[in-house]
Amino acid sequence: MRRFFRHALAVPSYLAARISAYMHQRYWTSPEVQTPSSVTLEEIQSFLESSGIQPGDTVMLHSAWEALNSGSFTAAELIETIVSYLGEQGTLAMPAFPDYKNQVEGAVFNVKRTPSAGGMLTEIFRRYPHVLRSINLNHSVCALGANAEYLTSEHHKSKTSWDEYSPYYRLRNLHNAWVVGFGVGHRLKIATAVHCVESALCEDNAYFKKLFKDTVCYSYRDASGVIGEHCYKKRTGQIYTPKLAKFFSNDELIEDAKGGLELYAIRANTLIDRSIELGKKGKTMYVWPIPWPWLFKKK
Repeated sequence: MRRFFRHALAVPSYLAARISAYMHQRYWTSPEVQTPSSVTLEEIQSFLESSGIQPGDTVMLHSAWEALNSGSFTAAELIETIVSYLGEQGTLAMPAFPDYKNQVEGAVFNVKRTPSAGGMLTEIFRRYPHVLRSINLNHSVCALGANAEYLTSEHHKSKTSWDEYSPYYRLRNLHNAWVVGFGVGHRLKIATAVHCVESALCEDNAYFKKLFKDTVCYSYRDASGVIGEHCYKKRTGQIYTPKLAKFFSNDELIEDAKGGLELYAIRANTLIDRSIELGKKGKTMYVWPIPWPWLFKKK
């Protein structure tokens, strides 16, 4: 009987996941999208400039090489173009999380060796000279530049992967930090910093507390070869990000398509701070578990 109820309870989650995936696929793309794109490095730099991103800024870049790969440049050339544009005082960061099937209890995370599963561009960037990487089995980040140490140095202290010790949350503390997407859709479909909401509110909010039920502990080897252990709370739930994206104006969430490639940019503090304030009011990207209004009432 217990087994029956366990499977029965899993059905709504499965259905929510399928519906969420379908809705994302249907509504997050631009009519101009084509894969692969025909985008050029000049068009990408033009987008950075027109969005207001300047030399000296910090950029957290999400990417999909399948969409980016126009054949007119290599992954290394794209990285070099962005790094050169941001300059010596700028910082480029990218996700560098391991394959999800390896994010299990007892895993070993080698900060220098464990590959990134965040896409080909992120793996090329991980191997780029002088790049630093945060220690976090769930959502590691690589960074290069003036703020790289600040972003990556304490991720292994995080209780959840997007809390105040994480590179994602620390973006909001930096002057002129941006979350940017190349080929990963629009309407915040891929913008990991939105998860700072549940990390910031899970201690005091009944709904967001429900999203962190299990704990994963693993071993890590840092850049100096020192062995350590870290435990984090694993997130659950299904999301539909257009529910959140609608609260940002076109001037805030800048979306464009160049050469068939979808691009977006948004200031990190705008994204994170407003999303947290909305989360307090029950306005969230989550569709499962159902965000019932009474779960957000202050006691």
